[in-house]
Amino acid sequence: MHGKAPFPWLPLFAAALLYLGLSLPASAEDPAAPVEESDGPHIALILPTKSKGLAGAAEVVRQGALAAEEKLGDDRTPKLRLYATGDRDEEALLAYREAAAHGAVGVIGPLTRGAIAKLAAYGKLEIPVLALNSLDEQKVPDNLYGLGLSIETEARQVAQLMQREGRKQPVVIEAEGTLPRRMREAFASEWKRVTGSAPAVIVLANEKDAVWKLKDSVAALNADALFLATDLKRARLMRPYIGSERPIYATSQVWGGKFGKVAGANIDLLGVKFVDMPWLLEPYQADVIGFRRTERPLGPDLERLYGLGIDAYRLSLLLMVSAPGAAIEMQGVTGTLKLSETRAFSRELISGEVGGQPRTPAPKPEPVAPAAPVAPATPAEPVPAAPAPQPAAEPAPTTN
Repeated sequence: MHGKAPFPWLPLFAAALLYLGLSLPASAEDPAAPVEESDGPHIALILPTKSKGLAGAAEVVRQGALAAEEKLGDDRTPKLRLYATGDRDEEALLAYREAAAHGAVGVIGPLTRGAIAKLAAYGKLEIPVLALNSLDEQKVPDNLYGLGLSIETEARQVAQLMQREGRKQPVVIEAEGTLPRRMREAFASEWKRVTGSAPAVIVLANEKDAVWKLKDSVAALNADALFLATDLKRARLMRPYIGSERPIYATSQVWGGKFGKVAGANIDLLGVKFVDMPWLLEPYQADVIGFRRTERPLGPDLERLYGLGIDAYRLSLLLMVSAPGAAIEMQGVTGTLKLSETRAFSRELISGEVGGQPRTPAPKPEPVAPAAPVAPATPAEPVPAAPAPQPAAEPAPTTN
């Protein structure tokens, strides 16, 4: 299900939403329009489908939630209902109040940190809200929960993976930019927490000849493993100048979403280890394969948003029936999800390798039974002609 996104600009906004905690500027958009459906128990989807920048990404999340409802919902389950918002953070709060007035029993959304902050500042929330981004480190009101896809989660789990695999002397190669910096900070913090020492860091400038010095710089630091704090494009540029003497690790941003030795990025980065969600790495796993995929292929970042919609729906059902403070853990399509003390769901990811295959093989197609042979038609036997009528016999002569 990977390939080009249906709209070429969507991956850019999806990545910003997922990894940069995008807070959109104010605009002249009207507040969330009142929902004209009849009142009654329902799950409100507060998503920026009217946003100029995030409408496409929000729609992908909605489609994922609908796919989960299609599989898990029934006549007794509250139906999903969309409360469309635009670019202003305040619209999420207005949509929440509108949903509560119309009988919502749960809320999925909003997406951006700015909109989540508006809800957090509102005070007591009457119904459980599962926000689809990281919660800021501030006092989180009761009934506000968070499910995010942060890049920091991936970087920290890569550090843990390295440590489990016996690496002692990792070196971080950091490209310029906000996202690589956040990768490096999260990785370095986790490595120091786990091992007690900070990793060495090489900051790669954007100059064309900067990569020529990479191999010597890595060798001088006596590295036994490398962490590429960068995206796919820069990782492809770095790889030929690093060599293959040491194992290389990265986040999911270096994976183009294709299994096997595919020409292009997969060939350039073969063997690089990374972490990602089961929705992408284990598409044939039993807990994943049962959910409907989109008809048109999506790029990896949009696939992650689709998976986020699936798990958001499943968690919202649990939150509606769970007692306050109850432990919630679920094997989701975005990872193993566990509710923390801060009411944010942690995600345990799985590891993969560029050029590898899913650990669960694709199901074999059902054998098609051969059609029963059709006996050749036999010509009908001719119907015998009726015998010609015989003349009546002469009466026998009588004797006296």
